[in-house]
Order: sequence, then structure tokens, then C-alpha cells
Amino acid sequence: MNIFTLIQQAYHKGKYSALSVLLLFAALFAFRVNNIDEREISWDVLGYYLYLPAGIIYDDPGLNNPAWLEQINKEKNLSGTLYQISTNDKGEPIYFFLMGMAWLYLPFFLLAHFLASSLGFPADGFSLPYQIALIAGGLVYTLIGMIFFRKILLRYLPDHISAIVLLSIYLGTNAVHHLSLKNLETVNFLFTLACIITWLTINWYEKPRIRYMAGMAICAALMVLVKPSEVFILLIPLLWNFDGFKNRLVLFRQHWLHLAIACLVGVMLLLPQLSYWYFRTGHLVYDSYKNPGVGLDFLNPHIPQILFSLRKGWLVYTPLMVLALLGWYYLWKQNRKLFIPTFLYFLLTFYVVSSWTEWWYGASFSIRPLIITYPFLGLALGYLLKAWFEKGALIRSAILSLLFVLTVFNLFEYFQFRTNILDPYRTTSAYYKAVFLKTSVPAGAEKLLLLNRDFSGQNQFSNPEEYRQAEWAFRDFDHDTISNIVRDPDGRSYYRIRDNEEFSLGNTRQYGDLSSKDHVWIRIEFDARYPESAPETPPCLVSTFERKEGAYGYRAYDIRPDSLASQWKHYRFEYLSPEIRSPKDELKTYFWNRSKVLIDIDNLRITVFEPKNTH
Repeated sequence: MNIFTLIQQAYHKGKYSALSVLLLFAALFAFRVNNIDEREISWDVLGYYLYLPAGIIYDDPGLNNPAWLEQINKEKNLSGTLYQISTNDKGEPIYFFLMGMAWLYLPFFLLAHFLASSLGFPADGFSLPYQIALIAGGLVYTLIGMIFFRKILLRYLPDHISAIVLLSIYLGTNAVHHLSLKNLETVNFLFTLACIITWLTINWYEKPRIRYMAGMAICAALMVLVKPSEVFILLIPLLWNFDGFKNRLVLFRQHWLHLAIACLVGVMLLLPQLSYWYFRTGHLVYDSYKNPGVGLDFLNPHIPQILFSLRKGWLVYTPLMVLALLGWYYLWKQNRKLFIPTFLYFLLTFYVVSSWTEWWYGASFSIRPLIITYPFLGLALGYLLKAWFEKGALIRSAILSLLFVLTVFNLFEYFQFRTNILDPYRTTSAYYKAVFLKTSVPAGAEKLLLLNRDFSGQNQFSNPEEYRQAEWAFRDFDHDTISNIVRDPDGRSYYRIRDNEEFSLGNTRQYGDLSSKDHVWIRIEFDARYPESAPETPPCLVSTFERKEGAYGYRAYDIRPDSLASQWKHYRFEYLSPEIRSPKDELKTYFWNRSKVLIDIDNLRITVFEPKNTH
């Protein structure tokens, strides 16, 4: 039997699912190449990619002197701020993201670097050949993911059901956006790696081979280097076909060499990242993700918002996944050994995703990181379809009709998302209802959106009439008896910040005590003067939110005199609260005497402005 006969037999065994893969990839390919942005390597993608130009082009693999990046960003406007650069404990620059995505981009970067000069483009890591090569690479990973996803489905499900699952996952969910137009971001690569690991796991349990186990280790290490919480993917090979801990230990003992080689391969792949951290920070493991407002908070998961919020809720924007969730029941009933690892992985991943403080995940379409679980949700959906198809033609027609309606609905909402009818950041329940099934934004609907935040932090409080105001604090110091109070001969009392006093006049409140709304404005007013001389670096008023990880939404306002040092001046600063992570987070205001000079403060008033609207 020759190879062509084998291919022909394989095709006829799975022709519907094979045709689905061809049609899906052709559609996603056409969609992607017709939507190429001139700044593909920007924002988060810039951070993932940064290792490659730094090490190969600019002779700065450690990111010791990122002046070259600052110059490129100035010329090409790739990112509003270079948050892609973090710092170690000494304040020295280091990479913000791990190097996993850079390893995955590497083959396509090298191809672009080889071709750039010969094609007449700058070999700078950011010219057109590099962007096109990365896009092509993203499409290659998308196709690989499709192929392995199909293989997994066919191992457990009939061909026609596998085809329906493929079409449903790629067109009826938010995967249509993040595995095509956003194919340079992490979920496309993680989805593919999860599929490969699962396929290798299936093969290893059927016929244990070192190459399968080594391949699993490579994929798992890459997933961890892309996103450390993906360590849970190890549950798939550890618990596949689970038949009890005793039997599993016996199996692993029999194949201890496979496990040892897998561990060695995984450590070798992790070694460059660990070495970089050690040489740049002195620690083998270092948290470079320094953003106190964003992180994991396992004690305060946002499960209702993740599932049902009209701002970004998964089941609102990806309702087809309701059927996949119901499918876990049928997977449990029909294949318990398959249910245990896949459901446990989904459950832990879902909890981690829900525990991310920025639960809406930026400008994503629906809840982006849950796409990584779709290979397993696809299996659950397939088992549901298999069970319902056996109930007769009427039920089969009904479920196919429902899948069609949910897929069309998802694609329509995606159209709304792409045309800015659905706002990626600011959608509220009232706004969602106003634009529901609309092809344009109704007049006046914009007023129903969340506050339009300027990412530069330069928001202006221009509409106080739309807010209720309440005084939080007022101090004229007339009746204070603390030692810092000074009383002039004319009877005026005020607080004198001493030249040895760095922080003073602090006020702290939990956000939940201020408001239940999504934001407030804080107006801080006071009189100030310098009794001796105004410093070159003036003191400032600080407003910030704090949680256990640190401060976020930090703003510092300079207290600069307009005239002679000894004269009083009235100051007014207005502070917009950031996106609040938890009602327990504390708003703090205080004076920071940076130059350690004398400064007098009087009539300190703090007013809270809460929006009147209820959406």
C-alpha cells in the first residue's frame, strides 16, 4: 500500500472535517491578508517580539540600553508608552514579557531578516518584510492548530460531527477574531500548542514513545514561557485516560526514562529565561510584570462579570459556548477518562482567567484567554452533538438550526465590534440594549457608554453638572492642636509642612465607601505658600489607589508658585479614579515634600463627585 492510497483512505475517513479545515483556513487567510495594519508589531506584540531585534540586530540582548527602542518608537509610534520595558530591583531596564513568543516568532523573523536588505527594505526589525513574515507565521500556527484540533476530534467523534465542531468553534466564537485578525497575540499560539500537546498525549498513551513525551515537554515549556499560568496544561498528559492514582504511578514508573528526558528537555528550554533573570536580577525566577493595577487576585474572582457582563461577558458575546458547557455532562457520561483531565484543566484555567484584576482583557472580543480551552470545550460540544443527533431527525434539525443561529449571531456581534458599534472598552448594559442587532449606532446612544478614558491620563473634568458631589474632608486648622499648626498675628491658622517632613496630611478611604459606580472624580483644593523660598523641585500633591500589590492610578501634581514665595495661592486639582480592581482598594491623597522645604497649607478640602447615571 503506497502513500497515496493511505492519504486517500484518510481523506475518505474524514472528508467533511478536512473540507471544513480547507474552507475555514481559506476564509481566515483571506480575511487576514485583507486586514493588515501598518503597525502590526506594536503594543503587546512589540513586547513579545522585543527579544529578537534587541539580540540579533541591535546588539542589546540583555536590554541594557533601550535607547534604540525609544528612537524607533518615536519614529514609528508603536506604543503610547514603553510599558514593554520593566525594571529590576536596581531600576535597570529588563524585558516586561517572557521570551516564549519570541521563540515562536523566531523562524519567521530570521526569514524576514534574510530577505529585508535584498528586497530594498531596512533590516531594522520593523520594516514591512518583518511584519509580513510575522503575519504569515501567525497564519501557519493557525493552520497547524486546525490540523491537530481536527485530529483530536476525529479520534473520538464521527467525521460529520467533527466538521460541525470545527465550523462552530472557528466561526461561532470569539476565535474568529483572535485566531485570525489578532493572530500575532498569545492565544493563537497557545491554542495550537494545547492541540499539539493533546495529540501527542493521545499517541503516548496508545503507544509510549520518547519522542511523544519530549514533544509534550517542548510544547508545555513554550506555553509556560508565553504565559506562566499555562503550567496547568500538564494536567492533560498527567491525567489522560485516568484510571486511578495507583495505576498511573505504575505506568509512570515503567516509563521513568521518558519522564526524565521530558523534564530535561523542559528545563533546557526554560534555562535561557532563568539565566536572563538571574544575570539581570540575581533571582532565578523574577516577576517582571510590574503593574500593580493588573494581576491575579485569587480571593476576588470576577466570575459573574466574566460570564454575563454586557461589557465583555463570555456567554453574552460567545453564546454558543453554553452548548459546550452543557456538553461536559455528556462527556462525563460517555467518556469519563477523557472528562477528568479536560474538565479539570478548563476549571482551573477559568478560575485563573476570572481572577485577573483587569477581567475585561483590554480591547479583546469577548473573553480572549478562554480560547485556549476551546480544544477541550470542542470535545465537550462534540459529545453533546453526538448524543442529541441520536435522538432523531427532528432533534438533529433543531440543534443544527440553533448552532447556525448562534454562529450568525456571533458573526454579527463581531461585525458590530469591528465597526465600533460595540465599543471594545466602554459598553454598558444600557448601551448594549440600544445597539442590539443594529447596523449603526442610534442617536444619543454614546451617552450610555462608560466614561471615555484618555490613555495618556490627561482627562479633564468638564461636566460636573452630571455628578452628585459630597464633601469627603475639610480642614481649616483653626481648632487643631497638633505641633505643626502655626497661628499668624492676624488670627489665621494653617499647617506647616516642616523641612524634615517628607509625607504629610494623608487621607485614606476604601473605594467602596466612596461609591458603587465605575468611577468618581476627586477634587482637592487648598491654599499654599512658601514662607522662605520656593524650591526648584516643588512639593506635590499625590493621589493614588493602593492594593496589596502596590499603587496604581498614581498621579502627582506639582505645587508651583506663580509669584513671590511668601504669598498665598489657591490650588485645585481634579483626579479621575482608574478602573477599580476591587471596592476594597484604598484611595490615598497626601503631600509629598520632595525637596524638604517649608510649605504652609490651609483650607484643605476634598470633594467626591459621583456620576448620577445608573448604567
